Amino acid sequence: MKALRLLLFLLLPLLSSCHYDKGRPIIPEKEMAQILSEYYLMQSTLTQFELPANETRFLYYTQIVEKYGYSEADFDSSVFWYTKNRDVFEQVYIQANAILEAKKDSLNALLATQPQPAAE
Repeated sequence: MKALRLLLFLLLPLLSSCHYDKGRPIIPEKEMAQILSEYYLMQSTLTQFELPANETRFLYYTQIVEKYGYSEADFDSSVFWYTKNRDVFEQVYIQANAILEAKKDSLNALLATQPQPAAE
């Protein structure tokens, strides 16, 4: 939930100038959940390796959105729409969390099959 607040705080200035369709977001729920899950994986990775919070991070985040065929403006407009439709946004975050949990479970299963180093 802290990540959501941080994301909204960082995007708020951009969102105030974005136009959005009142009926539907530009980025559908399923893709938004995938984008957000990758966004948080990237955020965690960059933090883990202590990379600077500057243009480098912005480029990584932009690449995630563009990977799905959307622009930064599309993402901003969609986040704005979702913030106005909190029930839907909550479902998107539930989906994003499920994606992250599945990736974690997959990684844990892979690690469990790896031989353990011998104790010295």
